[in-house]
Amino acid sequence: MCPDLILYKQVLGTTQLHRCLQVQMKTMMKKTMLPLQLIVIVCLSYGQADDSTNKHSISDSSFGPFFTLFSGLSAEVGNLRREVEDLRKSRNSVGVAFSAALRPPTQDNQGYGNTGPFQADTNLVHTHVITNVGNAFSPRTGAFTAPVNGVYYFTFTSYAWKKEDNIGVALYKNNEEVALVYEYQDKGDNEDFASNGATLQLAKGDTVSLVLPSGFQVTSNAFRNLSTFSGFLLFHVEGGQ
Repeated sequence: MCPDLILYKQVLGTTQLHRCLQVQMKTMMKKTMLPLQLIVIVCLSYGQADDSTNKHSISDSSFGPFFTLFSGLSAEVGNLRREVEDLRKSRNSVGVAFSAALRPPTQDNQGYGNTGPFQADTNLVHTHVITNVGNAFSPRTGAFTAPVNGVYYFTFTSYAWKKEDNIGVALYKNNEEVALVYEYQDKGDNEDFASNGATLQLAKGDTVSLVLPSGFQVTSNAFRNLSTFSGFLLFHVEGGQ
């Protein structure tokens, strides 16, 4: 306990001293906006001192208002610490977002070409990168790899210019299909767009990719972004899924 407080306590007595402390703390908060941490330090030094002069028990009823004030300040400091920690995590968060477009293996004089159909399910590799913040998407493999544990949103669009064929693509998390767009193009319908999306909780290292199902095909253009794949981080989560 600081010497000044001991002297004031001997002169004023316990009850009057803690009332003076309350008044002084409230005055300082209004006039100088003294940080709550400093007020708590004063409270701790006062509340934990050895009261050998007046031999009052720490549980004396005269300390009731003081401990009520101290409890409120402690709770407020705890809340402020949590808010600061949340802000710190937000500022240090990793930015993750990407968009990529499919390019045809071969093309006509207008730049159009088909990928597929294949006899087995085949990964689609969107080689034209539009955006790749965080470099989590690979234009070499066509896969997105989660850099952090979090909840992500993915969307994809497929374009087709074909008659009497199955068109569409599937969204995969690791080796599991989670979403699909599909249509059978009949004789009178030879051009279509189809889109789908999903929100996924991923652990660091999980992969998300687009797969062309067996027997399906998709159309793309060498100069225009028609069949696309996009995703971004919504927010972090603690631990993996």
